Amino acid sequence: MKPNFLIYGAGRMGKFFRDFFFSRGYRVKCYDVLPERRDTESLDGDVVFLCVPMQCIGEAVEDIAVRNPKALVVDIASIKSFSIPHLDSSGLDYMSIHPMFGPDSEIGLSNIIVVRKSGRKEEEVVLQEFKNAGAILSELTPEEHDAKMAEIQGLSHFLLVGMAYFLKGRFSRDDLKFASPIFATMYKLASRIVNQDWSMYWHIQRNAEVIREELIKSLEELDRKFRDKKKFEEIFSTLKEEFDDYTNSTLILDACKATWDVSTMELLRGYIRVVDSLILRLVERRTSAGRRIALHKRDRNEPIEIAEVEEVKIKDLLSKTDLSPIHVQEIFERIMDLTKEEEYRVTGIKKTLAVLGPAGSFSEEAALKLVGSRLPLKYCSNTDEIIKCVESGAADYGLVPIENSVNGTVIAVLDALMSADVEVFGETTLKIVHCLVAKRPLELKDIRAVYSHPQAIAQCMGFINNYLKAELHYTKSTSDAVSLLDDYSAAIVSENAARLYRLYILRKGIQDVKTNETRFYLIRKRGRGERKGNITSLFFGVEDRPGALKDVLEVFYSRGINLRKLESRPARTGLGDYVFFVEVEKKLEEEDLKELREVTTFYHVIGVFDHVKKLDVWNN
Repeated sequence: MKPNFLIYGAGRMGKFFRDFFFSRGYRVKCYDVLPERRDTESLDGDVVFLCVPMQCIGEAVEDIAVRNPKALVVDIASIKSFSIPHLDSSGLDYMSIHPMFGPDSEIGLSNIIVVRKSGRKEEEVVLQEFKNAGAILSELTPEEHDAKMAEIQGLSHFLLVGMAYFLKGRFSRDDLKFASPIFATMYKLASRIVNQDWSMYWHIQRNAEVIREELIKSLEELDRKFRDKKKFEEIFSTLKEEFDDYTNSTLILDACKATWDVSTMELLRGYIRVVDSLILRLVERRTSAGRRIALHKRDRNEPIEIAEVEEVKIKDLLSKTDLSPIHVQEIFERIMDLTKEEEYRVTGIKKTLAVLGPAGSFSEEAALKLVGSRLPLKYCSNTDEIIKCVESGAADYGLVPIENSVNGTVIAVLDALMSADVEVFGETTLKIVHCLVAKRPLELKDIRAVYSHPQAIAQCMGFINNYLKAELHYTKSTSDAVSLLDDYSAAIVSENAARLYRLYILRKGIQDVKTNETRFYLIRKRGRGERKGNITSLFFGVEDRPGALKDVLEVFYSRGINLRKLESRPARTGLGDYVFFVEVEKKLEEEDLKELREVTTFYHVIGVFDHVKKLDVWNN
């Protein structure tokens, strides 16, 4: 089950973590000592993020220990020698991390230092979400952390505050018009530091007292060497060997220009040109990163498009702006489309195939047989979404289940095809083999719960009744079933899903009917290709009179055309009105259709096709 989150402290970092986990589908509440900043009065939550000022940590830890002693506490304090003693004495389970970014920063490529782990399962969820968001996770002991922070935070803050302290009274904001991009960037950063809570920086500088003294002595030595031209040259020669990461540093300096405040028409126009140029270069870099990601996906056999990931990205972005959510979403969807286009290009993919997700589904297994790779697959949550993707051009092809040998016709698909602007151009079949899987080897008698889609459970009831004494839990998808597994539960999934999620197969082929097969239609937008094949599928209607259906069947009989499927469906025009769906083993020619036209009120051919073993998505 997904853990619930409580954010203790509704300041800026508290708001960041609240929005971060909320946008990813978790239940999140916020508590603060100030009543007007709370959205809950309790401290209930499986995971409690401690987001209070450092001087308030002791009191907050005591509060949590009394009111929610079973929670996993996440400490985010900057100095661990200050926070960890409070947590050690509390008896609480805790994880200690240091997010190396501010509340208005992007978590992607930001470093999160893990100082202490708890071993709790909720901790794995938290860290995985950070990884999924593109954060860089590193580990240090508490002692190593504080020593490293003295260098990284203590020295950089000291230099910036020192610059501001020295320039006070010497330099005014108006003088920025003379500033170089480097000076302007340093001025902005110094301003950022001195306009934040001084108490946090007091603790950081207390931690850096020793190394700060060493820095001052080093600067005095550097000042003496700067007076000598030869020594000056030597300093640059030696330092550039170690400090050589200046690629794209101009991007940083130009980004600083985007923070300037200008007022005149001419300067505002210049400002917009700078911002537009910056946006273009950033889009180019995003697209370049997408190309490299595509190569990793190719190596890992992962799909180019993952809708769930894109949805989270959009939610994150919308939470950070007051601009029109409709327009912002549209802009970033277009940027994502541009990146995906490049990803498809670099991997050589020309066409995409929409399938019923998630990864590990039987639909995916059938698709992999056809195309051999997950890269061109676009996962959809239902068959209607697949059909709409094909209609809109979001996917070139679609794979939809049309019939199962046990459960019969997939009525929802049949009804949708009646009016959709798509056509069937192929079919494929897949033998359905259900597997009982678990996170570890288990005896059947030890399984306490079984998770799966209702249809899968229904198809395996014989095995379940004979061999298991477990509670049955229905899930919406394969991934839901897998995510709910613990050490004493099992799931019913495909062998493909078992391999994908690295699960142990306890029993294979547990379905009641061993000849269970599903037939799939391959669809494309109508008119996007030549109709060819030996099977025609169509809908037709007849007059409401005796023998009307017989007249239609007589047409097929007289021409020696075999019907391999015949179904009636409500016409949705009134009670008792029906249309018929047939599959005939012949490509119907104009003469066949002419005779058919005479005995029907309408007919609608939805496809001409053959059985397809391979689908080429790599060539035009």
